[in-house]
Formats: sequence, C-alpha cells, structure tokens
Amino acid sequence: MRKNELIPADGRKSFYGKAVVIVEDNGTETLYSYETPIIKRLVSGELVKLWSDWTATTGRHIKAFCGLSKAEYMSL
Repeated sequence: MRKNELIPADGRKSFYGKAVVIVEDNGTETLYSYETPIIKRLVSGELVKLWSDWTATTGRHIKAFCGLSKAEYMSL
C-alpha cells in the first residue's frame, strides 16, 4: 500500500495534503478528502462512490482524481 498526495487538475499548486490517494497492493485506488473516503477506482476501472454528498472543495478533488462532474458523481 502507498499513499500519494493528489495533484490538482485545475492549475492550482497543491491541495496541501487535504486530498490523498491510497493505492492498495492490488492496484485499487481510493480518494480521501479531508481523511474521508470519497470514491474508489477498482483495477477494472469501475468507480465506486463511497460518500453520498458533494462540496465545492471535495468536487475539485473528485474532478482531479477521475474527471467526474457533480452530476456524473451523484449518479454513480
């Protein structure tokens, strides 16, 4: 298992440790925003929603992690 800081996709310098991705030994990636598990990407590429809400900041984290908009995320 390894832990990586998420890199912003919107031109910002950093998320300053507020968004991290845990990569399991089997390749599964889980986005954590403010230490809360938000969304998981399985090795197959399937996305699994772990948190059923949306905030502006967490939305930026989701967009950087997997490119989903609010509507796309909420429909998972």
